[in-house]
Amino acid sequence: MTLDGKNRQEVWRGTWTADMHMALDLGSSSILWTTKGLGLQSLSLLKNRTYVLNKTWSDGVIAAHAPYLVTTSGAALVLWNRKTLESFSVSKEPHVRKVVILAESQEVPDPGVEGAATTTPPALPPPRPLLCTRSSVPCRDGKGCISRENLCDGGRDCQDGSDEENCPRFCNRPGVFQCLDGSKCIEAKYHCDGAQQCLDGSDEWDCWKPTEDCSLRCDNKTRCVPKSWLCDGNLDCSDKKDEQGCTREKCSVSEFRCEDGQCISYSLRCDGNRDCRDRSDEDGCPVAWPLRCPPGEVKCPRSGECVLAEWICDHDLDCKDGSDEKNCDPQGLRCGSGQWPCASADQCVPDSWRCDGQSDCRDGSDEAGCPPEKCQSSEFQCLSSACLKLSLVCDGEEDCADGSDEGGQCSWSACSQARCSHTCHPTPSGPMCACERGFELEGSGRVCQDVDECQGPGARPCSQTCINTEGSYHCACRPGYLLEPDGHTCKAAGTEPVLLVAIQFNLLLYGLRSLKEDILATTDKNLTIFSIDYDLLDQKVFWTDLGAESIQWLSMDTKKKGTVVKGIKSDCIAVDWIGRNLYWTDGTAGQILAIPLTAVWRGKPEYTVVLDDGLNQPRSLALDPLNGLMYWSEKVGGESRIEQAGMDGGNRKVLIEQGLGWPTSIVLDQLSWKMFWSDDKFHCIGSANLDGTGVSMLQLTQIKSPFSVAVLEDEVFWSETKTRTVQRMQKLTGKNRAVLVKRFEQPYGLKVMHEVLQPRSSNPCLDTGCSHLCLLSPRSKGSCRCPVGLLLADDSVSCVPVKESAFLFLALPTVITQIYLKNLEALLEQATLPEHRTLPFTSVNQLASVDYLVQEKALYLSELESGDIRLLRLKESGKLSWRKILSVVGTVIDLAVDWLSGNIYWIDSENPHIHVVSSKGQYSTVVFSENLHRPTCVALHPPTVVMCFVDLRPQGDGGRGSSIDCAFMDGSRRKVLWQKSQVPVGLTFSDSGTRVYWADTGRGLIESIQQDGSRYRVDRRGIRGLNLFAYGQGMLFWTTVDDAQITKVWYSEAELSENRWFEVDQKIVDLKVYSKLRQQDTNKAPD
Repeated sequence: MTLDGKNRQEVWRGTWTADMHMALDLGSSSILWTTKGLGLQSLSLLKNRTYVLNKTWSDGVIAAHAPYLVTTSGAALVLWNRKTLESFSVSKEPHVRKVVILAESQEVPDPGVEGAATTTPPALPPPRPLLCTRSSVPCRDGKGCISRENLCDGGRDCQDGSDEENCPRFCNRPGVFQCLDGSKCIEAKYHCDGAQQCLDGSDEWDCWKPTEDCSLRCDNKTRCVPKSWLCDGNLDCSDKKDEQGCTREKCSVSEFRCEDGQCISYSLRCDGNRDCRDRSDEDGCPVAWPLRCPPGEVKCPRSGECVLAEWICDHDLDCKDGSDEKNCDPQGLRCGSGQWPCASADQCVPDSWRCDGQSDCRDGSDEAGCPPEKCQSSEFQCLSSACLKLSLVCDGEEDCADGSDEGGQCSWSACSQARCSHTCHPTPSGPMCACERGFELEGSGRVCQDVDECQGPGARPCSQTCINTEGSYHCACRPGYLLEPDGHTCKAAGTEPVLLVAIQFNLLLYGLRSLKEDILATTDKNLTIFSIDYDLLDQKVFWTDLGAESIQWLSMDTKKKGTVVKGIKSDCIAVDWIGRNLYWTDGTAGQILAIPLTAVWRGKPEYTVVLDDGLNQPRSLALDPLNGLMYWSEKVGGESRIEQAGMDGGNRKVLIEQGLGWPTSIVLDQLSWKMFWSDDKFHCIGSANLDGTGVSMLQLTQIKSPFSVAVLEDEVFWSETKTRTVQRMQKLTGKNRAVLVKRFEQPYGLKVMHEVLQPRSSNPCLDTGCSHLCLLSPRSKGSCRCPVGLLLADDSVSCVPVKESAFLFLALPTVITQIYLKNLEALLEQATLPEHRTLPFTSVNQLASVDYLVQEKALYLSELESGDIRLLRLKESGKLSWRKILSVVGTVIDLAVDWLSGNIYWIDSENPHIHVVSSKGQYSTVVFSENLHRPTCVALHPPTVVMCFVDLRPQGDGGRGSSIDCAFMDGSRRKVLWQKSQVPVGLTFSDSGTRVYWADTGRGLIESIQQDGSRYRVDRRGIRGLNLFAYGQGMLFWTTVDDAQITKVWYSEAELSENRWFEVDQKIVDLKVYSKLRQQDTNKAPD
């Protein structure tokens, strides 16, 4: 209807709900809305027809104006392309309820302006002017507007059909594309926009443009080849287009062109190493050959240069005159335990190559005398063991060399009587059922069943993923890889993979496609780079040198250098590209450590010890950040083993502990779910599944002293220190070996750089809020850690100095209050508790005694009127985990836990004994029972295996007071330490364990003495109402209760006289000081 409410007419009828969003699009004269099941729909007001634009659309449309749609999503406005239905703009707008689109201003003539003076109205009102927006045009009859997109689109949109007239002239205009079938014209901006506009789809034909990932289309335009694959010497297209028209690459001004077109860095020209494949980089160089070669080298007899002795007779020409490969005596060749000697005695091949169907010995002897090959179900086996197609059997011609395919029962008629699920063929022994390719006969010999090519013994038909199908299979590749035309091999897409090699003091780059060689960096020539790794995200290379005792980094972009850490010894480094940390092994200290990748050395260490418990000479290290796991090799005694743990040091387990020599390097291959390692003792490349099963060794004659190993696609790469080469081979078979780099300098660390080897993933550490370091752990979690010198606070997030980790436990009748000592520093005297944390107990009537293990966050407690010792785990958040350790007769009035062994010592109210029990409440025994009157307090110092206790005695005529005795924790060597106190309480060892402190409530004193009985002193005197006492971190703590029953907690540094206090409004039943430093194996803190 019109805006004045007249001329109402029905344009569509359907079901409408109150929550349905509707938008009027003036640009296309249509209404848009969404419904469940049908998605986004449109009603053309010009054609009175509805259209379903997108069945899966779920967003509510709140505004529209061709060619745009506006929707809301949460607290954002989303702008969509109406043609492609793809969003291209999001704006944060949290309170949007309605959107109105204002079209461009229209010039509407106002008839009342010119005729304002005329008072007599015309007999008939003037016709209402037709208003069309700029994105639409009027029909010739003036009865409607249509969108410009509908002009010459092959459909009559105007009632008079004027929108489809004069189309040839319209289509021939600039900026317009005409569909090939002539039915429609569209604006040129919609040509090759990814959305089909023409009915014949011609607007999206031949729209391909070369990109890095799709630089060439081949095989009838069914295959895309990345730019890095072009002219790399490997056929990636079946029609060979990727290797056609290849011209010699133009080398840069900083590169030298070899005669065969290879580009190498100019710094490699005339350096004594043959870096070009054709060795032309050393031709024409001014050389003065030495009269004598250095040790380990020999002189070429004719050409005069020196070559390594290990290069003689290695099947690779190194002397210009070729003399290094002449007159080679094979008698000195000895095959390894995992090798098979060829009959010629001049070659050894791996045992796995024997009878594998391929001749690997030059004389072919590895395939001689092999058991006959089993024929397929679609083949006939001759008596000579040869396999023959069944169609050639019983055909009247002898095809087997021995003629065994003819004669006998070759009868076609008998074949029709056989019941075969596929086909039947006559044979000399009678009818035989046969199967189509991909099937095999089951036990009955008649029914064909599918062959699972993916699971067969030794089956590796695919590089990565094998999917079995009925009668066949097909291969698939992981993200970042593309399937080669052979249908089996996966090849990494994207940029060119580059080999990063540490060659003595140089970092060498070797392009695995282009074969380019370049020097990335040259370090101090007095240093030797042992281990390297890289971080693609920040484009950094990290390396370590044992001599410098540091880890360095280099920016591949800016060539800027820096130091990560100094003063450390590192055997192997590894980058965690997800958690953003750098790990390394210290074989001397027996540790695995980590530091943030962004760390910059400022004279203070920022690293943390990840694992050191029971580590013995860890060597190589490999990380799996996607799963939060790390793998390493270490020597235990004379044996080597490979272990696994979480990257936070947890869940440690041994994977392989037999059959290893000296693993020098480990690399993980997630694609094959395997690990590979170089073994310097067995001269091989070893491999196993990631769970440690399926161990195998590849021994090649050319593997003499492997140092570092890397993996990419189907190949394994390793550096050889003895022959000073970098080589590669097939990772599972050891075949197709080739030498990539051969230099006089020693190669060590080795890595392949490519984005598929460092796939992006979310970083769990971003959500942990760790104050310093966060280490990845299994199951995609992060674990907070602290640098050396700091300790993790109880919030498991913050790192605090060791002295700030100490805290005071106030045991109230049903509550334990924890106060960190650092919160007491600024206090003087106050009537309220300082900043604290409270742990209330709903199942405790009244506490009697407590002790606490800091590392395990385990609280041991006893109650009055109860003989139980209970354990409360404080690790669980939101709930308390209780466990009863032991039940005794009476009340446990005091207890102490050995934080090293977990044994619990206690005193009960019924017997004058001191007992001990294991951490699980087993094997209870009496430590002391003789010469005890009334033991009340026991204290332990596990590092020195010493315990002391208080035995209260009545004051006799001689004035002898209560006794403080000490002994070893097994009860031996008991001695009296002090006998002049009346009522000793709060017996405590100093942090180092050399001094013992206590308070005498009878005389108001705080006293101490050396453990050997010397240097007794009174630390405080004249304390009225003295009740409880504790010592820790060089501080004295005691409580007093005055006549008004007001309880105060006093504290002071032991060496100072200033005393401070705060009030507590409840009775305190126990007082203890704890810290992580205090509960360690050894303490070196001074008294």
